[in-house]
Amino acid sequence: MATLKVCVVGPQGGGKTRMCKLLAEAIPDQQYVPTQGLRVQEVERRIGLTSITVQLWDCSGDFRFQSCFPAMSLGMDGLIVAYNPDEDGKEPELEKWFQLFSQQGSMQLSANQCLILGLHRDGGGGRPRAPIQGKLKKLPNAVVDVGGNASRSAAHVGAELDKMLTHIVAMKREWEENSVMN
Repeated sequence: MATLKVCVVGPQGGGKTRMCKLLAEAIPDQQYVPTQGLRVQEVERRIGLTSITVQLWDCSGDFRFQSCFPAMSLGMDGLIVAYNPDEDGKEPELEKWFQLFSQQGSMQLSANQCLILGLHRDGGGGRPRAPIQGKLKKLPNAVVDVGGNASRSAAHVGAELDKMLTHIVAMKREWEENSVMN
């Protein structure tokens, strides 16, 4: 199977780069360093018996790069909208990120190609997090802890990514089979 492209988008400071580095088994920065435009991390994932390469396109949360977003989303197979679940009132901004990337031109991603992912950073404590509200509550969503132990954090994020990748791989296989039969 070819390499899969997953765009990781969301508000500034939401943990997108930390998540991508955890999955790539790189050491996340201890201080916040805003992404300037785009960072790409490649990771190997095993879905069933299939090993696949996934390019995680870590897109800047700064809207001054908005003119680049259509090019960044070109040819993407999946979308993760990442955010900090401890910040209230993010739904309208998350919906904007989802709209900007999920519906580019004639391409529209299905719900199973998307994941709304809250990246909780304080080691699991703190106040309970409310479920996502608004239009995005119909999409697969989860809140995972990315504070503390890096390997445990990577496993939690990886499990959520793998759920989405399982659907994407199945859809691509079905599409390939249909194209051969026609």
